[in-house]
Amino acid sequence: MRLCSLGLVGVLLLSGASVWADTIDTASLISQAVVYPSSARVTRVAKVTLKEGLQTVRFTGVQPVFDENSLSVAGKGTASVKILGAGIKATFLKEASDDRVRDLEAKILAIDDALAALKGEGNVLDQKKVFLDSVRMFTGNQLPKDLVTKVPSAEELKATMLFLDEGLKTHEDSSQALAVKLRDKNNERQVLANELNQLHSAAAGREERALAVDLECEKAGDLTLELSYTVPQVGWYPLYDARVDFEKAKAGLSAFAVVRQTTGEDWTDVVLTLSTAKPAVGGRMPELNAWYLRPYVQRNYRDEGRASGGNMFGAMMKKSKMMEESNAVDLAMPAAAPMEAKAEVAYAQSENSGVSLVYKAARPVTIKSDGSEVRVPLTIQTLDTVFEYASTPKLSNYAYLKSRVSNAPDTQLLAGRVNIFLDGTYVGNSDIQKTIAPGEVFDLYLGVDEGVTVKRELVSEKSDDTIIGNIPSPTKKITYVYKITVENYKPRAVTFKLFDQIPVAQDDKIRVGQVQTSIKPDTDKYLDRGGVYCWTLMLQPKEKKEVSLSYVVEYPRDLSVEGL
Repeated sequence: MRLCSLGLVGVLLLSGASVWADTIDTASLISQAVVYPSSARVTRVAKVTLKEGLQTVRFTGVQPVFDENSLSVAGKGTASVKILGAGIKATFLKEASDDRVRDLEAKILAIDDALAALKGEGNVLDQKKVFLDSVRMFTGNQLPKDLVTKVPSAEELKATMLFLDEGLKTHEDSSQALAVKLRDKNNERQVLANELNQLHSAAAGREERALAVDLECEKAGDLTLELSYTVPQVGWYPLYDARVDFEKAKAGLSAFAVVRQTTGEDWTDVVLTLSTAKPAVGGRMPELNAWYLRPYVQRNYRDEGRASGGNMFGAMMKKSKMMEESNAVDLAMPAAAPMEAKAEVAYAQSENSGVSLVYKAARPVTIKSDGSEVRVPLTIQTLDTVFEYASTPKLSNYAYLKSRVSNAPDTQLLAGRVNIFLDGTYVGNSDIQKTIAPGEVFDLYLGVDEGVTVKRELVSEKSDDTIIGNIPSPTKKITYVYKITVENYKPRAVTFKLFDQIPVAQDDKIRVGQVQTSIKPDTDKYLDRGGVYCWTLMLQPKEKKEVSLSYVVEYPRDLSVEGL
């Protein structure tokens, strides 16, 4: 067995030997995919049997959009081979060449046959109507003549009228039923025809690419060729399930990768690897240029874009790429076969590659090219947790449950959405807002719990308009008094973090003072945010606590104050 490989920087031109070398067309399949946040590197595999001499192997049916500069070729097998070069051959499709087109055409043909049969039924009905009309006409003309010689009996007249009445009614019912069938069949045909036209329109101007590899075979045998290249329109983002057990004070945190792709080609049972690397960003740090200050000049951006050769289009493409990378639907994993034992999830194997994290899926994965999202299990960890409640009643009259947890020492958590399950019940979603390093302690918010209530009330807002000698005071004072009520309806004691604030003056003319609280806060500068107060309250079951907060804002009467 001999191993041979070729790395290609850029797309190599096919060697001149390809003109006279034998050509082997071969089908291939995508066997591996390394998916990055906004691209992927895929590997195609094909097995061919070679004879001695110069030959060109063409990989047909390759999806059209990929980074041609990223192409690389490798091969191994019993054949002794030199890889001379590789390139791309493109042909434009006049018709959509897939099974869906043939299926639509067959269905339309079947409907046309059914329509022809219905039209035949219509011709028969038309002939029956002609016959009935002739009977009616004959009766109308013959009856006056018969009255001259003899009078028809009542039974004869009744039988004639009954025959015509039933015949015409049956014909009318059959005609209406036939019209409905024709309408439905025509509508069905129109839908199929529209879909077929869309496929033909999509195919028109679309190119089909074949990757051609030039080989020199010194010893006949089998060869397995692998072509690798980078494709856009692929990406993944992290998603988490947090399953909280109150009694055990545990939180199970499962991480998933949500993968989607619209490359134009389905991936079936591929070996999938997820990476946090961003190859599209580039590995070189941008350099600073000199920073010049000059008088402002109004620019005509339309002319500037024209003069720069369309650089504005480049900026639009960059913005489009940023939007594509930021986009993100959550599909449930396929249900396991019924078993008495609890099913286990096969999580990916993770490894640190120095500058990025890499996850290898535990089993082959199939990902359709229709943009549907597939969840791939990454990691799971059970976290010891300390529960507490937190609330900012000025912004929301809800108590939020959160847990203080420590990340596993060998796991990095990326920013992403978290689905919350409390004691097995889905209660909503939260998020991890930033990347959590291995071993880092962080707050995992677990959603709203209405078993603990909080209410904030404005007790009074009193303006001091003191008048001296019928002249309004030059200074205006406003006293604010708030009352915050927290009540615990849970059957267990809870820790409650309460947040509120007083305004902070940013002008010497404005003064905020005479701050009073019924319970001393832990801090009046939470996380170095001026005026943000934090209280830690311990509440027993069924216990209620009240916190009052008051302050005075003073400023010149003729001054308009922003923020009050």
